Amino acid sequence: MAKEIQRLYKKPELFAPTGVRMKKLPLVRVAEVAFLTKKTEECSRFYRKIGLEYPARPNKKHIHFADVGEQYFGFAHEDRGFMNGYGDEMVKVPLHVAFEVPLDQLDECIALLEHKGIKCSPKIENSKGWHGSRRAWSTYFSDPAGNIMELWAPQR
Repeated sequence: MAKEIQRLYKKPELFAPTGVRMKKLPLVRVAEVAFLTKKTEECSRFYRKIGLEYPARPNKKHIHFADVGEQYFGFAHEDRGFMNGYGDEMVKVPLHVAFEVPLDQLDECIALLEHKGIKCSPKIENSKGWHGSRRAWSTYFSDPAGNIMELWAPQR
C-alpha cells in the first residue's frame, strides 16, 4: 500500500492544487462553437437553408452566431480570427469553443487549469448580454492544436 501511495504522489496531475477542491472542471454545457472560413456568405446561405438564423453582417469584422437551443453556433471570416483573452489581439485558429462554468467556481477552474500546466488569460468581464446574461466573465486558453477554448461564467 505504501508503494502505491508513493507512486501516486509522483503523478501531480492526479491531485488538485492546494486550496482547490475540484478534480475536474464543472462544465455546465457547451455554450458556443465557431469556426473560421473564407466563405462567410456561402456558409450563411447554407446554414439558413437548414434553419439557422444568422444576422446579416456585411463586413469581415463580425462573428456570425445563430442560436441553437441554448447554444451559439457560428463562424467568422478567417481574416478576423478569434479573441484569445489578451487585450484586443485576435488569433487565426480553426476553432473556438466556449464552455459554461458556474460563476462562483471560475477562479477555482482557472487555478485547476494552471495547476495542470494550462496557461489561462486574465479574466475578462463582458456586459454585452451574451446568451441572455446581464454580465459574464471569461478566461481563454489554447488546446494542443492551438484552438481557442473559453470558460464562460455568466451571472444568473
